[in-house]
Amino acid sequence: MIIRSTSNFEKKVRKLKTKDESLKKRIDSKLKVLLQNPKHPSLRIHKLVSIRHEAWSISVNMQLRILFVYRDYGVLLIDISGHDEVY
Repeated sequence: MIIRSTSNFEKKVRKLKTKDESLKKRIDSKLKVLLQNPKHPSLRIHKLVSIRHEAWSISVNMQLRILFVYRDYGVLLIDISGHDEVY
């Protein structure tokens, strides 16, 4: 599987990673698990029904979510936001 990301996602991740080193490690860890085993229970992947396109969410921690969509090649990371912003 291939993981790609939008420029919006990259911008937000860079900003988050510079603020908090432990968060940087957690984000990197979750993306590594997604690449190796997209059905791993620690990702807590679930579909977001309130968004028009087929968006899915990965839990980074209790507050932070990574939003993505499935593509033919794998997944496209589209956003990273707090729980309240996603839902």
